[in-house]
Amino acid sequence: MHLHIVYLYINSEIMNRIKTIAQLNCANWNTGKCIGCVFSKKKNSLGYFIDSKLSGKDCKVEEGCDYFESIVIPGIADDRIRKSAEKMRGL
Repeated sequence: MHLHIVYLYINSEIMNRIKTIAQLNCANWNTGKCIGCVFSKKKNSLGYFIDSKLSGKDCKVEEGCDYFESIVIPGIADDRIRKSAEKMRGL
């Protein structure tokens, strides 16, 4: 019974911190810094580049991040965590 309570507590903590959700789900997360990989779509192709304005800088997910909102959140498998992230980001 105690393990179940701890698990629920940890999950509620994770779901209530957008930065923790980014840490656990974002491919750009690197010990609190952003790798800066950005995807772009041109006509029928998908490309990517490293954005020097983001690369190596502190994670800005709490201020808003297009990559997190358009790529990471839709890819979160756990419905509760995805919905929590969507709510926190106003999506």
